[in-house]
Amino acid sequence: MSIEDKLYKFLAIYKRMPDWMKRVITTPFTIFPREKYLGGNYKMFFELASKMDYFNPSLVEEFQYLKIKQVLEESYKHVPYYRDKWNEYGIDINSIKSISDFEAKIPFIERAEIQEKPYDFLSVKYNKNKYLKVSSGGSTGIPLELFYLKGYTRSADRAFWNYYFNQIGYKQGDRIARLRGDYIGQNKLFSFDPYRNTLILSSFSLTEENAALYIQSIQKHKVEYITAYPASCMNLVGFLKDEKFSFPHLKGIMLGSENIYDFQVNQIKEFFGVENVFKGYGHGEATVVAGSCKENDNYHFHPAYGYVEFVKSEVLKDDTISGIREIVGTSFINPLMPLIRYKSNDFGIELNTTCSCGRTTKSLKEIIGREQEVALGFNNERITLTALVFGRHLDYFSHIWKMQIVNMEPGVLIVNVVPKKTFTIRHKAEIEQSLSIKSGMPFHTKVITVKDIKSTKRGKYKFLIREF
Repeated sequence: MSIEDKLYKFLAIYKRMPDWMKRVITTPFTIFPREKYLGGNYKMFFELASKMDYFNPSLVEEFQYLKIKQVLEESYKHVPYYRDKWNEYGIDINSIKSISDFEAKIPFIERAEIQEKPYDFLSVKYNKNKYLKVSSGGSTGIPLELFYLKGYTRSADRAFWNYYFNQIGYKQGDRIARLRGDYIGQNKLFSFDPYRNTLILSSFSLTEENAALYIQSIQKHKVEYITAYPASCMNLVGFLKDEKFSFPHLKGIMLGSENIYDFQVNQIKEFFGVENVFKGYGHGEATVVAGSCKENDNYHFHPAYGYVEFVKSEVLKDDTISGIREIVGTSFINPLMPLIRYKSNDFGIELNTTCSCGRTTKSLKEIIGREQEVALGFNNERITLTALVFGRHLDYFSHIWKMQIVNMEPGVLIVNVVPKKTFTIRHKAEIEQSLSIKSGMPFHTKVITVKDIKSTKRGKYKFLIREF
C-alpha cells in the first residue's frame, strides 16, 4: 500500500495547517522522491502509460480485450450488482470472445444506479481496510459515493496524469502553482505545500483587488508549471490582462476538470507568455483519461487506463454540430469498484481520421461537456455552450469579467454578468439579441448585472446552469 493513501484521510487537515507546520511535518518525507510514497504500482503504471500510447492498433486491441475479460470475470465472481444483473439478463460472460461481443452483450450502467446502491458495486474480494472513500460532485450537484483500492487506483491515476504532463516538460518534483478549488482557510489567498513542492492558490478568495498578489506569489516562488481549472485561471487573467507581467521560470500550464474553450487557451497563452498549454479530461469515476495532442487540439484517450466508447445519443443533439457522441468508459485501474460501460453523461465530437501526431488510439476533436450544460429552447432544441457563446466572436466579451447563463425553463435564459467599467447598455443589448429569436436562437433572454458569480463547493465555475 502507498504511504500517500494511508495518510489520505488527513489531507484536508494538512491543507489548512500554517506553512511553517507543513515544513516541520513533511521534512522526513522530502528525503526521497515522491514516487516512493506513491507505492510500487506507480512505477508499473507510469511505464505502461509511456510505452502503450503508440502501440500498434492490433496490440492495443489484444491488450484491451484481455483486460475486459479480466474485469468481467472478476466482477461476475465478486461484485453483487453485476452478477445479479447479468443473471437477470441471461448474459454468459464466457460467450464474449471479442470487444464487439462485449459492446453488444453487456448493458450500460448509469450514474443513478450507482447513487442508489453504491455498495453493490464493490468487490467482496477486498477487505474494508482496502477502501479509500472519495466522491465525485458532478454537474448535478448530487455527490456520487465512490471507492478506490488503496495503494492502487490513485497511484495508477497519478501515473497516467504525470505521463501526460511530461509531454509539456513537467517532471515530478518541479515547482507548481495549483489553482483548482483547494480550500486552505477563510480569506487565505495562498499556501505552500513543501511535500508536493506546490504553491496552492485559493480559487475562493480571488478578486480584482487582490489578483496582483497571486501573480506576485507565482513570481516569488519561481513557479515552473501551473495546474488550474480553466475558469479560475481565466478569472485571474481577466482581472489583470491589461497589465504586463514577466514569468521567466514558467514553462507550461495544465488545464482540466472543466470544459476548456479555445478562447480561454488563447488568452492564457498570451497573458503568461507560454505556448505549452495541456488540456486534460478525466473524472472521479476513473473509467477513462485523455490528454490533448501536442500538434493540435485533439483529445487522445489512453488505452491502458480504460476502454472508451463513443456512443450516439438521443439525449444531446445540436443541429449546428455533427458527430456528437457520449463518452462511455470501462475502468482498468479500480478493481475494488469496477465501473463497466459507464455512461459518463459527458459528450464530445468524434475524430474520424488518424491524428497528424501518429497516434491511432480513440480520440475526440472536442469535449463539449455534460448534458446539463446544454440549454433547451422553446421546442426542446438542445444548444451547446459552443453554439450559444464560445463559437461566436462578439464585442461584449471584452467588457465583462464573468458571465453565467441560467436556463430557467425551455426557451428562457437569464444571463448574469459581472461588468467592467466599460460595460454599457449597448453591450447588454448585444448579449440579449445574440441569444434571442432575433439571431435565430430559440430563447427569450434577459441580462442582469451582478457583483459576483459564486463558484461551486469544489471551486469550479459553471458557465451554464439548467434549473429543470
